[in-house]
Amino acid sequence: MQLDDILQGDPALLYMERYVDEGTRTYSPFAAKSEVGAEYQPRSSRPSFDLVTVVAPRARVALFQAGPQRDLLEFYVQPEEVRFLIHPETWASPGIDNLDVLRTFRRGEPVQVAPTASTRTVYTTATPGTVPAHFIKLHYPRRISRFNRRLRLKNIRNSIEATRDLEHVRFERFAYLPDSLGCTCGGDGNPWGFLVRERIPRPVQEARFLIPCFALYGGDLRDPQNLPLLTQMIERLGADPQAFVIEEIMLPVLECWARVVRERGILLESHAQNVLLEVDQDFRPLRVVHRDFDVWVDDKARKNAGLQDLGASISADSPYPREQHYSLVYDHFIGREFFGYLLQVLTRFYAASEREVRNRIAEAFHEYFPDADEFFPSATTYYFSNELLPGNDFKLVDMKQAPEWR
Repeated sequence: MQLDDILQGDPALLYMERYVDEGTRTYSPFAAKSEVGAEYQPRSSRPSFDLVTVVAPRARVALFQAGPQRDLLEFYVQPEEVRFLIHPETWASPGIDNLDVLRTFRRGEPVQVAPTASTRTVYTTATPGTVPAHFIKLHYPRRISRFNRRLRLKNIRNSIEATRDLEHVRFERFAYLPDSLGCTCGGDGNPWGFLVRERIPRPVQEARFLIPCFALYGGDLRDPQNLPLLTQMIERLGADPQAFVIEEIMLPVLECWARVVRERGILLESHAQNVLLEVDQDFRPLRVVHRDFDVWVDDKARKNAGLQDLGASISADSPYPREQHYSLVYDHFIGREFFGYLLQVLTRFYAASEREVRNRIAEAFHEYFPDADEFFPSATTYYFSNELLPGNDFKLVDMKQAPEWR
């Protein structure tokens, strides 16, 4: 992909989501695994497919809202009925909870979408009238990477509540794609549904372009001779490579993450798939845009800050202490699975100093998180074990490795 292609807007964003990820999934033996049919995977040559739509009685659907755009809300929710979306592979699968109920409702017009990098989150490729293009996160009970991608009522509620809470974050380099509307159906046991994620980051700014952060360093599947977008950006701006990556990408990601977790107790999973770089028309980085908010919440930190519970509590929902969750999210999701790949570009193309880069980030980490010793294991890191457990159970294990980014 060429850097100037980014100025195409939505088509470029979708292309990056689907095809500019070569070499980005080497951090785990499960990272590139998927039980999804080939035609529904991001790398498919199929430009789009239709979601199944049923028209559900309003009384049979639970709604969750975080200030959705009016046209979006009215597209999905009417006084007496709700447009309810199901992935076609889920619709065709046997044994799905509550699917027999949904099959009793009349069918509606399908919604045309294409998959994004996460597979079960799709992007609308055609919308009627004034309905803006948007993302849709779906119930997809198949294993993608490590986990089964169910989307239960609790997941949806957590995403909506976190979205509402993030409205309180005030930092010029921070932005987010709001999960603004959630719907579930199935009052008797295990209700599931879908989330609507808006395309325009909040706080709203005009004339901006988005780059999924994995596409900064990923190869282009369809045009492999192109240099990484990060390298093209550095050359276009005439920037010092090491300083640019540290000051314009790594430090803003780190500061956003530290501010949100310290001020709101929300452990944003700021790995390269969940973070986008917002740039202007000259490709100067402006903000770090976050997405996907079904995340862990440090209820102790929120209580100490005088904030109410959000529901996704580490202490109530996990057998592991918060120190291990903090290490998982920062040391691995952000450090090893994001910053490590940026560092590879710097050392491969520019012979940057690995030691200097790590030391600068570690220094900033303690500046932004001065009481980190109360939240992190001091001399090691924790990550998922190399085993797949039933359902979505997981095991965190001591990696017996000194932290490299703090």
